Amino acid sequence: MKLAGWITFAYGLFILIGGIMGQVKAASTLSLVIGSIFGVLLMTSGVGMKKNRLFPSYLGIILTLFLAAFFLYRFLLTFKFFPAGMISLVSWGVLIADILLIRNHLQSERKR
Repeated sequence: MKLAGWITFAYGLFILIGGIMGQVKAASTLSLVIGSIFGVLLMTSGVGMKKNRLFPSYLGIILTLFLAAFFLYRFLLTFKFFPAGMISLVSWGVLIADILLIRNHLQSERKR
């Protein structure tokens, strides 16, 4: 579960930096606020995952699923790969990796 924690923490940092970039490049205060909130929540979730906590794992999956769906929707509206398409791809990748890693961790815990 530690690898899932690192992945989620890095993804949260990526989202936080993306929100800051949205503010700088497009003067989007909403990008800054939402990117900061989701970024901090995801980084906190990543830290909790590294400590083998279950609630932060589920929180990270829910937040990542929301962002993946949101940016896929934005990509389908604009068909612009950057930023919506790229963030959507990264989000789906993180979501799949987290789900698989957490599932493997839970299966190994059950065998003990």
